[in-house]
Amino acid sequence: MIGSMKRFCYRCGALEAEHGPLIGGLCQRCFAEENRLLQAPAELEVTICGRCGAHLIGKRWHEAGEGDATANAVRAIVLSSLKVARLTDAGMKFLRPHEVPELELRVEPKLAKGVIEVWANGKVHELQVKPQLEEARIKFTLKRSTCDVCGLRSARHYEAILQVRGKLTREECSEIRKMLEQLAAEAGKRDRSAFIANVEERREGLDLYVNPVSLARQMVSMLKSGFGAEIKESAKLVGQTRDGRRKFRFSILARLPSERG
Repeated sequence: MIGSMKRFCYRCGALEAEHGPLIGGLCQRCFAEENRLLQAPAELEVTICGRCGAHLIGKRWHEAGEGDATANAVRAIVLSSLKVARLTDAGMKFLRPHEVPELELRVEPKLAKGVIEVWANGKVHELQVKPQLEEARIKFTLKRSTCDVCGLRSARHYEAILQVRGKLTREECSEIRKMLEQLAAEAGKRDRSAFIANVEERREGLDLYVNPVSLARQMVSMLKSGFGAEIKESAKLVGQTRDGRRKFRFSILARLPSERG
């Protein structure tokens, strides 16, 4: 009776029966040596807004978040640049870290040294008995810039003028202003471009210069439901955007009734 043929690694000759299942004809050790788990750049440029701490990934700015804005930016940009190898029946794929199950990843910025140390622990192929532990050391340079929203804020950019009118006492005017500013602050957490560029208190009421117009419409909705305001809106063509769309500036009048409950 002829015994079963022994399978061995074509690279080093290690027997499958002794060293675990072969992967593509390679033993566990040789497969790990020839198939790196982690792909990381040698160097990165980290762009941070000098005003608000937001960081740039690709062409999009992201909020700084809580804690050290520089460390947060470095971590986020490193994570966006890393790729993890995963060998499947369809071939080798390079995935984002969050797309890889059971991957352990640690990113430690060394800000004073200008380097980021990365540790990854995971499997390139499901037949691997043990996960691979790999390290990467990435150099980075910091670049200060002004983000899109801070640029708009500094230029006092606005899409709409909201005029609040009615027989308002100073206390009522102050209360309404606080309500609208609070609404803008909450909207700004969801949309970085949402803000009040300027507020002017007038004898007849308030003028708020608001960006974008959708925020101004949220404000008038609050004034309508809370105070019974009558709303009138008009738009003026002021130019066009870079991609050729028409650009409007809106004037919205919210007139509060004389008698309010």
